[in-house]
Amino acid sequence: MKNKKTILLCVALVVILLVASFAYNNLSIQNQPNLNELSNTTSEEKSMLPEFTLVDMEGNEVSSLDLLGKPTIINFWATWCGYCIEEIPDFQTAYETYGDKINFVIIDAVDGIQETVEKGKSYIAENGYTFPVYFDTEMEGVISCGVTGFPSTLFVADDGEVLLGWPSYISGDRLMEMAESMIGA
Repeated sequence: MKNKKTILLCVALVVILLVASFAYNNLSIQNQPNLNELSNTTSEEKSMLPEFTLVDMEGNEVSSLDLLGKPTIINFWATWCGYCIEEIPDFQTAYETYGDKINFVIIDAVDGIQETVEKGKSYIAENGYTFPVYFDTEMEGVISCGVTGFPSTLFVADDGEVLLGWPSYISGDRLMEMAESMIGA
């Protein structure tokens, strides 16, 4: 009898979680911003990408502003972040699809404790990712861009205007949709 109550309680809990997840996903999809609507701001309202220093895979310092020139998608991630690991293959797909029209700046947030350059390089190599990877070894980008959690993605116009900050996991479909809207496809 006690076993039956436990099973029923577990089933009820699973049903409640499924309903809550479905409702959350539907509300999230309905309330997503459109980049075309965001690009109609005046110059006084523009939020520009701040300048910060990154380190590339070869150990060279690179300015964030040197990575612009065409629409740019910047993703902050770390190997210890489960959602980052879940979404990063979608960035590879987007890079393979739009890498000639959009700059991809994949930034490993290196704190030197949980995340190191070695961990990031190893993860990228083991998984065969080919998008450009940079390391924020001083957390300068994280701080200056106001990143408060991982993953976080910025959608930046070719002139450096930050069109949208996405402070959480982004689905592959939504990432592709955003990329297409950046290039006007």
